[in-house]
Amino acid sequence: MLVLGFRRLNGFTLIEILVAMVILALGLLGLGALQMLSIRNSQDAYLYSQAMALSYEMADRIHANASAWNTDTLPTAANSCEDNCNSAAQSCSISVMASYDYCVWMEKAKAQLGPAALVEVGISPVSGSDVCTGTSAMRCLTLSWTSGSQSSAKFELELQP
Repeated sequence: MLVLGFRRLNGFTLIEILVAMVILALGLLGLGALQMLSIRNSQDAYLYSQAMALSYEMADRIHANASAWNTDTLPTAANSCEDNCNSAAQSCSISVMASYDYCVWMEKAKAQLGPAALVEVGISPVSGSDVCTGTSAMRCLTLSWTSGSQSSAKFELELQP
């Protein structure tokens, strides 16, 4: 009788081990997915902090050259990086300096946030429901980039030159 009972239990521990291995494999897959999500969120936070630092850097540049940014015509970055306004020997007008600052800032943003980064300086209202649109003396810095966890991310900073 003992021998027959032993034969019925034959292979039972093998099934237990297989079930335990499947559960362990699922747990390890979950840990791997959690690690990938953590890395992606860490990268998103890094890009957001870079965008914030870039926006505050441009805000400092705008405050340093406020008269060029207080006009209705904002500086453009077209061919402005060719003007080297960094040296003391180079004499640049305030509008050329503002365009140079904008161009250098755009290049830096695309280098830090990726080549698909969208960089804008716009005119925004003093008060209103829609931030960074309208006409007033306020300026709005907008940085948009492709994020790992979502299709796009954006940082906006509104300031008075």
